Amino acid sequence: MDPTKAVTIVILGVAWLSLLFATFRPPDSPKISRLLLFQLLLLVSLALGYMFLIYVLRYNPNPARVSIARFMSKDRMIYLGDLVPGVYDLDYLSRVDTDYEPEDIPEEWLAFYQYDVSTPPEGSPQGPFGAAIYDYDLCRPPAILSFELAPVNYDYLGQNWAGAGVANIIPYNDPVSAYEDRPEVIINGYTLGAVTDLNIFRKTGVPLGCLQRQEWQRVHPGEAFPNPIRYENIGSFRGNYRIRRGGATVTVVDRSPFERSQITIERQYRPLDGSYFQAGTDRLLDPVEFTLAFGPGEPDQVPGVYYPEKTVLAFYKNLGKDRASLEKASSWLSEDAQALYDIERDPFGLSTAEDSVARARSKLARVLVWEIRYVPNTDAERLHETREVTVQVVGVNADGEIDYAHPCQVTWSVVGVPNARALPYGCEWRLETYWTTCVGGK
Repeated sequence: MDPTKAVTIVILGVAWLSLLFATFRPPDSPKISRLLLFQLLLLVSLALGYMFLIYVLRYNPNPARVSIARFMSKDRMIYLGDLVPGVYDLDYLSRVDTDYEPEDIPEEWLAFYQYDVSTPPEGSPQGPFGAAIYDYDLCRPPAILSFELAPVNYDYLGQNWAGAGVANIIPYNDPVSAYEDRPEVIINGYTLGAVTDLNIFRKTGVPLGCLQRQEWQRVHPGEAFPNPIRYENIGSFRGNYRIRRGGATVTVVDRSPFERSQITIERQYRPLDGSYFQAGTDRLLDPVEFTLAFGPGEPDQVPGVYYPEKTVLAFYKNLGKDRASLEKASSWLSEDAQALYDIERDPFGLSTAEDSVARARSKLARVLVWEIRYVPNTDAERLHETREVTVQVVGVNADGEIDYAHPCQVTWSVVGVPNARALPYGCEWRLETYWTTCVGGK
């Protein structure tokens, strides 16, 4: 349950008990304040019961809401659930302002729907999600127009659920639009609670005037009107682990199904000329950055991890300018390594070439790990034997420039330091010595 909803239920519960006591405690004499408290108690009881029914017992109130709305409007309202196949609930419908156009009601209808549906004997319909936007024009009579939000490959938008937002994340003057900079419609697709699909759309085109449209329809009787307005898919992403977005930067996270350390590959994408696709194609631009990372996040106790390769990855993810991160990284070196290597100055296998944009360590801001190689050996790890882990690393400077010219392959000896409290093998994995292919990297 959402923590905010849980806290609300707790607060309502405390208020209900307080009002119950204040209302029914032994009175000296009847007072009007007791009547007011009793009425307030009834209101809090209704609110508490409603939230408990929905958020604890998972009762769905939407069918009742639709029935009440039909009854109150004498069945005169237009309900998109009647028109769009696969709209199973009011939760599939929302009002969002997709274009920021000046209107009396500056919002459009956004409808999610499911298709290729399989309905189990007990449970909700299962199937991928698509979406469409419904808007109205100002002609006589007004017409409701529909626009499908279709990815460039006509793929689905979400596997288990989909949600939408609108934000102007990409400054872009559409040359065919009557508006300088329309916002982006952002569709998040969920798989088992994680965002694994992301599609970004933008409204484009200039609508024909009503007289122009009527003239076209007169000349082309019976033909479908080719509406010049559409919602263009300017970015389509899918990750088998998750997708993150910060502003216009999209990070796609993938994981190999047989990676014991839950190491993931992160690829970052940024738009160019208003789109994430290569001009005139449905292929994404090359990622601006990629690196290996921890799927669930960096372990809290790095030396005590099960697998030595995790310690090596964590070390390079913390190697940079941040003092606290450097102190953590230094603690993951063995005692001999701490005496041998200066955590402030040692290149740790990175390039020290004069033409390096992230010359270790004076210009280094952070490190990207492009590759990691190791040979799993459970017996050797149980015996605390020294293990070898090889990584390919590259530096990044404070301006975000990646030292593509000097990727370095670094091999570490990782030693098991006995610690009876470290599970499961009774040792902590610490970095001992390294050798590198980069000249000057030691």
